[in-house]
Amino acid sequence: MNETIKFTESTETRHSSWTFLSNAFGLLCSTSIGAIQGFTLTYYETVIGLNSWLVFIAMTIFVIYNGINDPIFGFLIDRNLRFTRKWGRRFPWIVIGIVPWVFSIYLHFSVPNIDVAANPLAGFGWLLLTLVLLDTFGTIVNINYKALQVEKFQTEHERQRFTKYYAPIDILAIVLGMLLPLLLTDIVPGDKKASYSMMGAIIAIIALIFGILSFPGNREDKIMIDKYFSPEYEKRENFFKAFVEAIRTRSFVVWFIFLTCLALQIALVVQNALYLSTYVLQDSDMFIIIIGLVLLGTLISIPIWVRYIKKINNNKKALIVAGLALCVMLLPLTFFQGLLDLMIFAFILGFAQGGLNSYVYTIVGPSVYEDVIVKMGKNQKGVLFGIMALLTRFVASLDELIFAVVHNLTGFLPGYPTYAEMAAVVSDMNLVLIGIRFIQGVIPALVLFAGILIIWKFFPITQEKLLNNKAKMKELGF
Repeated sequence: MNETIKFTESTETRHSSWTFLSNAFGLLCSTSIGAIQGFTLTYYETVIGLNSWLVFIAMTIFVIYNGINDPIFGFLIDRNLRFTRKWGRRFPWIVIGIVPWVFSIYLHFSVPNIDVAANPLAGFGWLLLTLVLLDTFGTIVNINYKALQVEKFQTEHERQRFTKYYAPIDILAIVLGMLLPLLLTDIVPGDKKASYSMMGAIIAIIALIFGILSFPGNREDKIMIDKYFSPEYEKRENFFKAFVEAIRTRSFVVWFIFLTCLALQIALVVQNALYLSTYVLQDSDMFIIIIGLVLLGTLISIPIWVRYIKKINNNKKALIVAGLALCVMLLPLTFFQGLLDLMIFAFILGFAQGGLNSYVYTIVGPSVYEDVIVKMGKNQKGVLFGIMALLTRFVASLDELIFAVVHNLTGFLPGYPTYAEMAAVVSDMNLVLIGIRFIQGVIPALVLFAGILIIWKFFPITQEKLLNNKAKMKELGF
């Protein structure tokens, strides 16, 4: 971790500022859809009245489907087709998948008029069906979107420049996906169910608009298309060999474990913030202020974190420092005493969070996929993203599992969306509140710390290896 190597890559790029910005707009589509899915547990448990264990079971069954879906799509898409020479390999799939994908988010929050208490399997079936639709079309779009970013922005200079667009837009997407829905959950007075349906429709329209704005940045130029038809790009490994090669690569496995911990930490904090504001603060509108302060701190900190990684010139060290800072700042979210100190902690938490927002997906992540590609000798990014999505989905229901365990241990009951209603039916409301507090701070801090510890001990991509991989990628024509 102590090595410091000066980059010798070119600081020039053939891509315009509009290309960087337009490509980043795709985040406003994908992140807003992903963020609004964070309301799934709250919607199905407190509004629809579905038991949290049924939500967990639905997510688990969904994982089985996802285990088949993601890698197969990644393998099938990672090839040239009739339209490739004219339109590119990735771009057409993004266009094909985006409309049904955004429509699926509307369906997800539009459960038909079902008496879930009398017929819980009907609500369970709708949840599972819409999750499958969301994943099918989301996979088609996201695998190509992520692979295209790695192929389009190949140098560290381009990736750091892209971060300047990517990270702030990522925050904006989270705002749209998490805060805007809260303003809409009461858009139909006295009808939470209809309000959530309207919320899904509005977010779907916003996601579609920004998805279309991302089209220019997702177009592949002639240089990229010509590479697809080179002998090096046309070399293909069958899926099972590629899967074995990927999971035998230490950087890929370590990165998967870290991303699992990071995703779990984010899911716990974001989903539980609504429980925190509703039951601990007894004012659901405070969710907007809490998450808003976190996002404000994140947005302000991004330029500082980008300068930091340039200064120390050590991606692994920067990732560890940012991760540890976030772990420390999560803890006060369990033990805060009043609204004022919670607001202060939320802002500082966002400032710490900006580091991982700046490094994970645009700077460190691409180096992991390049490490596997160099080892394989075959440029099958779609397969790798499909494999990563497959592995990620195997642990996607862990947050629902944690919620289910803690809620059942502390006596939280589904179907009571306010503090007064909950306090009237549970035997120990203080125990319920303790569970909510621990999900907000201590538990996600421990989860993320485990991921950072894995990176510190086992992540093998030093700056020297990163440069060697880039040199080999160039030799291979990738």
